[in-house]
Amino acid sequence: MYRNHARSTLARGMATALIPLLAACAGGHRAPAAPAPMNALRAAPDEAGIPVLTWHGFADTLGTRGGNLTATYAAFEEMLGFLRASGFRSVFPEEVRPGDDRRRLVVLTFDDGPRDHLRAAAILERYGFRGIFFVIPSRIAEGGPRHLSADEVRRLVAGGHRVSAHGYDHRSLGSSVREVAATMARSRGIIEARTDAAGAGADFAFPFGHYTPEVAEAVSGRFRYLHTVDPGYWDGRSALVPRMLLMNDIDPAFFREYVLGGAANLPAWEPLFASGGTGDTLAFLSHGTPLPANAELLAISPDAQGRSYASHPLGDNARMRGDTVVVDMGGHLRRWFPPERVAVSFALVTREGGRIRYLTPGLLHWVRDPSRPAP
Repeated sequence: MYRNHARSTLARGMATALIPLLAACAGGHRAPAAPAPMNALRAAPDEAGIPVLTWHGFADTLGTRGGNLTATYAAFEEMLGFLRASGFRSVFPEEVRPGDDRRRLVVLTFDDGPRDHLRAAAILERYGFRGIFFVIPSRIAEGGPRHLSADEVRRLVAGGHRVSAHGYDHRSLGSSVREVAATMARSRGIIEARTDAAGAGADFAFPFGHYTPEVAEAVSGRFRYLHTVDPGYWDGRSALVPRMLLMNDIDPAFFREYVLGGAANLPAWEPLFASGGTGDTLAFLSHGTPLPANAELLAISPDAQGRSYASHPLGDNARMRGDTVVVDMGGHLRRWFPPERVAVSFALVTREGGRIRYLTPGLLHWVRDPSRPAP
């Protein structure tokens, strides 16, 4: 049996540092009843995957600021109009129940807490949707012209939306013990005390999508659903929630196809490792599903040509050993990704007739120890 037990020295040190922190926080906020374990589970045969969409900044027109994560309000309305016309209903994760008809459920999320989210929220309400707005707690505490104030966050809550934490000071939780400690000790309390935001402990979004198994386990003691930027569909049960980042240089048809594809995307392969780890070799239990000749690795992280959401063939970097699919992740990354890449958010997929079928849930893989400086 193949299992990825590799851990970076940082992860081991972080796990040690978190032990007294967890003990000190034991009497404070506790997460609601825990969902399924960290590793994404295989969905039941009759359960569709739930699409989760993520936006960052908004503007009337695209300029030089904000990069490819800035959306125009017009493009945002176009997507919301598509969702409404297709019969979708926005939900918060805990509202998903076993036996629900998931084919038209969607989770809508927003990161970083810029002030332009107020206008986005008003558009959401006009279309009958609710969103989860992940704010940076230190910005609320300090105030400032570019980020939502406590009063503005209260307006979001009054509109039926949820406000939750995006770290503490928007630093990578994969490389900063201080950020993890502040997240654990202060993030939720700041949001609740300054904004009266109910449900602040239900959801959390990792800054940059970075986490390790140890960090995810620790943060799950304060928050129930941990939102990543790993591609794919949420199974409605797992603590780690995949999300698709909407980018202005990706054809909107790609995201429309993703939203409509949840009913047909039930990942068949089960990872035999914890997401957010390291190691050159990854293994998946195939549950009788053979390795397709056209299997590819789809990554949100930019490849060597700078393309997000590109997929590349696994080729001879994947092989079957009994009921286990073994992937030479190191070889694949060296072939298709730049050497400075620190982490890759990915899923294994096939493309058939232009449609993507997910073989695995979305996962995060550290290419190198995040504590080391870039080469």
